[in-house]
Amino acid sequence: MLTFTTRRLIRLSDADIRGNVHNLSIIRYAEDTAVEWVCALRDELGLQTYWCAVGVQAEFTRPLPWTIPEIQLALRAEKVGRASLHLVTSISSPLGDHAQVRTRVMRLDASGTRTTMTPDERAWYQRYLAQDTSHPDAARVLQPS
Repeated sequence: MLTFTTRRLIRLSDADIRGNVHNLSIIRYAEDTAVEWVCALRDELGLQTYWCAVGVQAEFTRPLPWTIPEIQLALRAEKVGRASLHLVTSISSPLGDHAQVRTRVMRLDASGTRTTMTPDERAWYQRYLAQDTSHPDAARVLQPS
């Protein structure tokens, strides 16, 4: 499994009145990371893809002070469907983990119509597919008989 990682500078305008990065800015960081990821697909395979977000969930674990000069974002796929992706982006800094943003996106063609992925595109996304550990059988340890 590969993880797409990038870094982002924090802008002063991202801060709320308490001096922390606003939650909406953190969600935008995750969206920007997904765009960079798709641009990497275009650069590697020459495939231009279009996506629309159909669901976003975010967990915030600790405030992110705007005084931190740079954060790290790590994106991976949780599910690769025929025409959709489930992505998770982790946001961290030297202070630790700050948030996880889960996004479900649907594949569109250039006219904005929902369409399926090409085999090459699907294979590229599957390289970033995290192993599913949420299913009860995934964590089962075999006991000797």
